[in-house]
Amino acid sequence: MILTISDIAKLANVSKSAVSIALNNKTGVSDKTRERILGIVKKYNYNPNQIAQSLVVKKTKSIGLIITEIDNPFFAKVMKGVYDTCSELGYTVLIGSSELSPQKEKDIIENFKSKRIDGFIISPLRGKGVDYQYLSNLLKENFPFVMLRNIANYAINLVDIDNLKAAYEAVSYLIKCGHTEIVYLSGPQHSGHSMERLNGYRQALIDNGIRVRNEFVIEAGSDLAAGYQAGKKIIPSLKQLPSAVFCYNDLVAIGFINVLNEFKIEVPEKISVMGFDNIDFSQYIKTPLTTVNMPAYEIGKTASNLLIEQISYPNQFLNQRIELEAKLIERESCCKMK
Repeated sequence: MILTISDIAKLANVSKSAVSIALNNKTGVSDKTRERILGIVKKYNYNPNQIAQSLVVKKTKSIGLIITEIDNPFFAKVMKGVYDTCSELGYTVLIGSSELSPQKEKDIIENFKSKRIDGFIISPLRGKGVDYQYLSNLLKENFPFVMLRNIANYAINLVDIDNLKAAYEAVSYLIKCGHTEIVYLSGPQHSGHSMERLNGYRQALIDNGIRVRNEFVIEAGSDLAAGYQAGKKIIPSLKQLPSAVFCYNDLVAIGFINVLNEFKIEVPEKISVMGFDNIDFSQYIKTPLTTVNMPAYEIGKTASNLLIEQISYPNQFLNQRIELEAKLIERESCCKMK
């Protein structure tokens, strides 16, 4: 029996990148996994050197990670997942941040390509003013890349959660607690995640017979200042305060809570506040934040493994869409209506 890399991976119940690591005697797999792989090679009397010849020789052993906000704690966890995985597999990581600028995103991609990196992990911007020509070019060139946010109408490798579903479940939780006046503080215009969470918010209201009120959807942003400024704007302007606020992310939620504290509006007695991401310090604020856990580290790790598999086997078309699980984390910033 003549084995291929795929055959060995299936027989050993591991990824093809793990087979590559074992055959090249590199770190990144356990001794038990290495023994299992090499045992299969020996059993079928196949020369590992023949397999090694089918592997692509890397030119730089480096990848580019492009995120949207370098100071966002969510992306810190993504970066850690990417860095840990790539280091184990012998890759270096170049990091760029678009800072919500489509032009900067495009420039970073071109700059990294000039450095002859082997592939990209990209958290892309979406919305008006975003030119996806770079994406078309990468696909035409068969250049390895993995996206961390979905781009409609493109067959691409994707690692993410179902943001619509996660937001739907979060808002449904608030509704089950008796809330019907629920504000959504949305993220920045170029955030695909914000659009998906908005759709989940709206669908949860509709499915529960609650009117969607346009004045209850307020564009905030993605950082503490955005949440704070949104609070300063809406608290004096609304004739009646909502009973709950669902926020694009934890930073916005914490910024908003700071304003509530200034106005001496108690959380959650007067207003329940829910975040999204489950950043580390969300549980350590004065009123620990109810939020949705975004598995950021696992997203970075999974995307890295998928990218390196694509780099190793460039002639194998990959269009894998991997959805990781998001989970509601109940803490003290939300309560049932009395």
